[in-house]
Amino acid sequence: MTIAANRPLKGARPRAVIGRALGWWLGELRGLRDDLRRYVAMRGKHSVTIETGERYWLLRRGGRPIGQIDLNTSDTAQSLRFALPDDAHRPVIVEIPPERTLAKTIVIPPGAKGQLDQILGYEIARHFPFPAERVYFQHRSVGQVEGGSGAAMVEIVAVPREIVDGICIALGEAGLRPAAIAVAAHPGAKPLFLPAAALGAAPFDTASTTRLLGFAAALAVVAAVASWPLAQQAQLNSIDREIAALKPRAEVALRAGETERRVGERSAAIIALSADRPPLVAALDMLSRDLPDGAWLLSLSITGHDVVLDGLAPSAATIALTLEKAHHVSDIVFRSPITREASGLEHFQLGATLVEAKP
Repeated sequence: MTIAANRPLKGARPRAVIGRALGWWLGELRGLRDDLRRYVAMRGKHSVTIETGERYWLLRRGGRPIGQIDLNTSDTAQSLRFALPDDAHRPVIVEIPPERTLAKTIVIPPGAKGQLDQILGYEIARHFPFPAERVYFQHRSVGQVEGGSGAAMVEIVAVPREIVDGICIALGEAGLRPAAIAVAAHPGAKPLFLPAAALGAAPFDTASTTRLLGFAAALAVVAAVASWPLAQQAQLNSIDREIAALKPRAEVALRAGETERRVGERSAAIIALSADRPPLVAALDMLSRDLPDGAWLLSLSITGHDVVLDGLAPSAATIALTLEKAHHVSDIVFRSPITREASGLEHFQLGATLVEAKP
């Protein structure tokens, strides 16, 4: 008995290796299945999509407009319940338009892809006026740098957390919850989906979630007792069938999305050709007009190309986001910590750099 107990099991190591391999493959298949489900949900005939602009929310069902909500003149939750009476407590797709997002394309050195998540945490603070903990962001590879250096280009799209959390809370008050939150770098671009953490502000049915987790745990115990290889194989077959069923609709949706992207690129090219950076006086005028309603500019100083704005606003993040979208300033940063005054407004001090007008 003692000798048998101290002898290593011959099949233990191969079994562990097979288990890790199957676990990785199941994770990859689940990710593919979830992406297909999400994309098909956005293009489905009965899916509900809400494009959450800064003032207007546009509602679509299967791509067909069904309503519009003016956030300045209506109760958002009541308007959503009235517009979507049959969709209460059902997930919806949220689209945040490009004018409410920030996008940059950065270059990462060769061999850094394995540490990309860690690298992006530092790059956010360098390329955006917010630290990484104040935004939700997603990224994708957009190709290699020419010249054979092996460096890769990565596109990052970020949204201030207060914008995303405010959207989720408003949906929750109407009995809705986002199944996914899509963002895009520019009109017509292929959407990116924010990570699951972005959905944290939306209330969920706790009792239903607990029952589901309990059922999943019980099923896992039964599967483990019966035979883990059979359970893994059954799950693989189930995922393969779901992917096969979703693939035709996903391909149709992808073709439609590609057509929309080409139309958007042509429109963007026309706009880019007619656009030009304003002169200094026009830039100063635009700085004043870009401030949203409710914001107060206490001081404005310009030294060379450096601009410092000191003021009060309901949301300092909205001020930075608005100025980032302007074509006459760049390198926007917070020069001091944001503080909240007794009036409820946030006191901010932003620094930026004036961009010279094209000759």
